[in-house]
Amino acid sequence: ESTRVQPTDINTVVEAAMQIVDHQLGVNNVKITKEYATDLPQCEVNANQLQQAIMNFAINAQQAMGSDGGQLIVRTRHADASGVIIEVEDNGPGIPEDIRGKIFEPFFTTKPAGQGTGLGLSVTYGIVKDHGGDIEIEDVPDGGTRFVVSLPVKAAKAA
Repeated sequence: ESTRVQPTDINTVVEAAMQIVDHQLGVNNVKITKEYATDLPQCEVNANQLQQAIMNFAINAQQAMGSDGGQLIVRTRHADASGVIIEVEDNGPGIPEDIRGKIFEPFFTTKPAGQGTGLGLSVTYGIVKDHGGDIEIEDVPDGGTRFVVSLPVKAAKAA
């Protein structure tokens, strides 16, 4: 899909993504906490693509936490005058340092054969980069992973 962008409320996109995955996370014992900043600037994004990226982070977190479930925190916040931050944080096992450099590569997966294509985070990375954004991976102090997506207010390129 070409990256057609328009000024968009990021909280609306994030909330729509969370509503789509709410049932799957719920049946897998994942409790969702939402922390949306107010007065965020609108960002020039393709809402459908960004929604897909947020859903990928949430589903990967649910799968990483396993059958016991856990906690997923989704937050938005101001970056600075030129952007918005979206964070998706879980209290799962975390991502070992030795594979962090590979998780955005196409077809890389830690899942057993037949349980994942290894495309979710690769597609997510492409979506964020197409929007002029960036993704950082952080450890959560009590265990888990936090994906930090930085998006500029203005689209980096038009398609």
